[in-house]
Amino acid sequence: MSRTPVAERSPKKRAVLEKDKLSKRASILQSAAFLLQKKDWAELSMDEVAKRAKIAKGTLYLYFPTKEDLCLRVHITDYETWFLDMENFLTETKSIDANLFAKWFVDSMDRHVRFLKLLPIVPTILEKNASVETIREFKLSLKEQIYKILPLLCQTFPFMNEQSGFLFLMQCHALAVGSWSHGFPSNQVREAVTDNGLDIFVLDYKSFLRTSILTLLNGIRTI
Repeated sequence: MSRTPVAERSPKKRAVLEKDKLSKRASILQSAAFLLQKKDWAELSMDEVAKRAKIAKGTLYLYFPTKEDLCLRVHITDYETWFLDMENFLTETKSIDANLFAKWFVDSMDRHVRFLKLLPIVPTILEKNASVETIREFKLSLKEQIYKILPLLCQTFPFMNEQSGFLFLMQCHALAVGSWSHGFPSNQVREAVTDNGLDIFVLDYKSFLRTSILTLLNGIRTI
């Protein structure tokens, strides 16, 4: 018994299907970004994302296999937006010194709330349960943004070169991530340090970050 050959999809139909996939993927990312703006990563559920994107939960997992993968994709866009903010600051602001840059860096965290929420958990949570493809895309995007901003950074601070500028950005990132838990400790930690002078371990996040970045810049200047 001969089988009736299955008609291949025309290029036009394939294009429509691909456009629909891209549209659905964008809708999922927008939904996740909206929800993450209002709540912490731990509070976000894939059910909520699917409901807001108006798709079945099973469909959501076809596009993003884990919550961590989805959130890392959101973070890629947020990182690009943050670097654009830095680019605008470096190109539009006159007479930038170490104090002004350190102030901009700290203030930028207030303007990019979702970015700051996800930043500390990227290496400890998101990258541990995201796909290799997504992690690679994140690293490639980050590399592109860094090397795009480096010429402006070196122009602003002539005592920097590409290598020291790259290390400076990595150190700023490490400071922002590493000091987060000391600036925003859990409720249990806050309760534990209320007596015996242990509150010294709770930092003023913004003040600590600003002072540390200022110290870094002044240190690079003297090398």
